[in-house]
Amino acid sequence: MNLLLAPLTFLGRHGTLAIALSLLVGAALPFLSATMRPFLDEAILTLLTLAFLRIGFRAVGREFRAPLPVIIATIIAMLIMPGLAFWIAQAIGFDQSHPDLYLALFIALAVPPITAVPIFASLLRLPGAIALAFLILCMAATPFIATLHARLFFSAEALPFDGITIGLRLAGFMAGAMILAAIIKRLVGQERLERNRTTFDGVNVLVMLVFAIAVMDGFGPALLASPALVAGLFVATFALAIGQMALMRAALFFLPADQAMSIAFATGLRNMGLMVAALGLAIPETTWLWFAVGQFPIYFMPWFIELARRQRQSSQLTP
Repeated sequence: MNLLLAPLTFLGRHGTLAIALSLLVGAALPFLSATMRPFLDEAILTLLTLAFLRIGFRAVGREFRAPLPVIIATIIAMLIMPGLAFWIAQAIGFDQSHPDLYLALFIALAVPPITAVPIFASLLRLPGAIALAFLILCMAATPFIATLHARLFFSAEALPFDGITIGLRLAGFMAGAMILAAIIKRLVGQERLERNRTTFDGVNVLVMLVFAIAVMDGFGPALLASPALVAGLFVATFALAIGQMALMRAALFFLPADQAMSIAFATGLRNMGLMVAALGLAIPETTWLWFAVGQFPIYFMPWFIELARRQRQSSQLTP
């Protein structure tokens, strides 16, 4: 049994680097994309279940006893940031000159954080409970606020968005993850879960690999055919992620630094796959390419932040 768990423990011990490398592995295995794509819903459910197992219901409940900071952060992330971005894009005519990228902006901003973000936060030694509470509120708000953005800033022809369908999907993920986490805790026990936390982090890496294989289909040919476009999208997606993190960190100046950073980190890593699934396959090629390239900030930012943290600690120790 230990031989079976050892690889998972190894992956969990090198969590942020392993997650980054999993995207490169996924991009190198495009022939498996069609095989993995049907399992995306199961992967989302697994990541959310792992988040509840790692952090726990009580820790999340404590965040909701004083919910104002998380509510404020949700309003900023789900309503203000996307609304301003869409308004500015329309004001400069971006929606007319680049309609495919304007749609990509909706996919990138009108969605909650990825379900793995509480685990990422914990790997970075940031408070995972407040990140999970923030994720829950953002998921609850998505059907309503995303529908509002779609109606205000897009035509029905350009964006056939169904808020009810996506709301039911999100509710199913949340309820299913909570039930599964409760059952697993009951069967395994909290002490054993704590003892094998690193192993569960390794499971998270494997699930992220499933995501990478499923969504990176077509990235290699696009890189060879249009390297300048891919490079531009690479810069744009990283700039968008970092910009959101910086704005949220500044807005939450009233919170302790680690809590503000945890929410800011979550804000920059959005669950674009959720919106792509909701819109179906009828999205333009450039929009899909944004979605694929946009996985790089999601997979690499935890590792970059970990490297920066280590560098800062090293400089502080150096006389």
